[in-house]
Amino acid sequence: MNYIVATYLVRLVGILLLIPAIFPPPFIGLFPGLEDRRTSWVLFAVGITIYAGAAVVYRILYKREQERRRKEDI
Repeated sequence: MNYIVATYLVRLVGILLLIPAIFPPPFIGLFPGLEDRRTSWVLFAVGITIYAGAAVVYRILYKREQERRRKEDI
């Protein structure tokens, strides 16, 4: 069950990277480097990649656990 917590924490990191890319005006004052729109697109792409990767890893580990449980039940 540790993989559940780990993958959700990684997904949270992905979402935290998406927020400044989607809503840049509040973050421009805090992080002046975000004024360049290319930086926002990079954050967006990295956030989506991290989130999707964590979702895929979660699904793979979930399937393995289900297979292991089925073998134990037989």
